Amino acid sequence: MSMSTIDQSVMPAFEKWMAEQINQLSVDTLSLGVLTCTACPKVLGDYIIEYKGASMRLSTEKTYAFLQYAKAGELKAP
Repeated sequence: MSMSTIDQSVMPAFEKWMAEQINQLSVDTLSLGVLTCTACPKVLGDYIIEYKGASMRLSTEKTYAFLQYAKAGELKAP
């Protein structure tokens, strides 16, 4: 099986799952003061996260990792 065959069959479902995970994580981390623009990827291609007055523009992968990091307790509530 070639990589292009895997990409065509798996990637759309994976990308949908990743967006759903980020949407849920963005809700889970609101109490920590982390605001995630979940509409941004449709417009900008990246997510924008605001935390403690700073804005970060992150790829999907880094957004998922950062929100998991926050949820794991590595960020303190304001």
